[in-house]
Amino acid sequence: MKTILTRHFELGPQDDKTTIPVKFTLTAAVGLLIDFAYAPQNVEPARATRLIKAELLAADLSAAPQNVAQYLPLQNLITISAAKDGHYLGNHHYKAPQQQILLSPEHSSLGYLKPDVISGQWQISLHQHCIASELVKVQLTLSKLEEHNELLQY
Repeated sequence: MKTILTRHFELGPQDDKTTIPVKFTLTAAVGLLIDFAYAPQNVEPARATRLIKAELLAADLSAAPQNVAQYLPLQNLITISAAKDGHYLGNHHYKAPQQQILLSPEHSSLGYLKPDVISGQWQISLHQHCIASELVKVQLTLSKLEEHNELLQY
């Protein structure tokens, strides 16, 4: 396995409902491993309560404590999609803040199609569905698997 790219991002509320594309070329590989992590997952309770109250009031709904409680905990949510040579391969809307995603012709993680071949032009996109914390730190590491026996680990 060989790391081909590591990126760190610092996101805030201004990044809510945005997408960050990461483009790269992959050659001489049997698989692609995406290691992805972000923190925090849960929005700080006082901030979450304030944001939920504001949204309820903006929708002309009651911001009573029992109504606010229905939406707690408020979570930041980032998902990963993959495309190869312009063809969408998938996106598993999984709420875990740490994920490993495998893409190969033999096996791909839940939510992703198996690419016919690994070599080609790739785009991994980070989709910020909800960034409500003041600061969300993200790490993305892309590694190419060079030997078939490496696929057995995932």
